[in-house]
Amino acid sequence: MNAVIVLTLSVVSVAAVALDSAAAGEIVKQSGSIAARVDVTHARPGGLLVVSVSGHRRGASASAVLLGRRHAFYPVNGRLRALVPVPLGTPPRTTLLGVEVWRLRRRWRLTFDVTIAPSRYGERQIQLSPEQLRRAARPEALRDGRRILGLLRTATPAAHWRGPFKPPVHSPPAPSFGKRETVKGGAALNRLFDGLHDEVHRGLDYIVPSGTIVQAPAAATVLFADTLAATGKTIVLDHGQGVSSVFFHLSRIEVRKEQWIEGRGPIAQSGDSGIVASPTLHWGVYVHGVAIDPRVLFDLHIW
Repeated sequence: MNAVIVLTLSVVSVAAVALDSAAAGEIVKQSGSIAARVDVTHARPGGLLVVSVSGHRRGASASAVLLGRRHAFYPVNGRLRALVPVPLGTPPRTTLLGVEVWRLRRRWRLTFDVTIAPSRYGERQIQLSPEQLRRAARPEALRDGRRILGLLRTATPAAHWRGPFKPPVHSPPAPSFGKRETVKGGAALNRLFDGLHDEVHRGLDYIVPSGTIVQAPAAATVLFADTLAATGKTIVLDHGQGVSSVFFHLSRIEVRKEQWIEGRGPIAQSGDSGIVASPTLHWGVYVHGVAIDPRVLFDLHIW
């Protein structure tokens, strides 16, 4: 059986050639009837690659692999599309993106050289009270972070959003995403928020007064709406196809689990619950459990 499969792959996996119709910031290749496009506009740590496949027949499946992580494709407007996050901490270099399409026993494989641009997010230091440091050391804080991470790996097939994402409040964010953080007193804070270990801030912070109305950045289903040890009153939204939003440190939650929310619908009020130095709305966006800069979704050409 294995010999037959290898022979089949060698016949249909013809050499891919670049097409002249690629738009700016896009790489296009074709293998037989299969054409694959990769939008590399945001190819940087904390960014996102958008990969689409066309020319396939009904019933085809596909996957994309970047930096050892495999990502699923989902049907969108007659084509297949994968959202491929670039993890924070990825060094600037040219790396390989692999795309595989299969239908029945036929497979097509295409590879792309993707250049990851450097990003310099900087550093910042956080001052917490002695009580907050004690709370950060409690076992339930780390347990809750791992629970959040499990939710952030949810991948429902349908894309709930329609159009670019919008900011959750009407104030500009502080320069916070991607910054390497240290906490005076030595507490490891960010791993308590989402169960990941690198002490990098994986979200945008909006310094707004407590009670500020928080809106859903796009349509979603509520995965979680409750209070946790480190993040306080917390909401997790499932936007579909592996895209999730998290909101921390809320003063009031206005939604319930499994509720459907339209984009721009009110979901909460901001506050200072959990472990935070001052009233702050923390908004994080994750694709297949990998944090990306939420602002990428404001202008990315995936709609």
